[in-house]
Amino acid sequence: MESKIKDITKYLIGLNKFIWRIAELGLAIAVAGLVLFLILGEESGWFPASVAENFINLTASIGGEGLTALLAAAVFILIAKSLLNKNN
Repeated sequence: MESKIKDITKYLIGLNKFIWRIAELGLAIAVAGLVLFLILGEESGWFPASVAENFINLTASIGGEGLTALLAAAVFILIAKSLLNKNN
């Protein structure tokens, strides 16, 4: 019974790491599109323009306080993840 629990735990840890990597990749692609749009403007193409439009819509819908909370949460998660990686 214990070996099954250990196997499931190892699988869930691996799945969690995979999901985090996919999320980080998606965020990196979105940030790259936003930076590209900021540098080149409307001539950057449909993807960066779409990312910029979605970012504008998101910030308009959540407001300044919501954006601040999201940024604070992101910084907290990055710091916590960095500290956890140092301990391992």
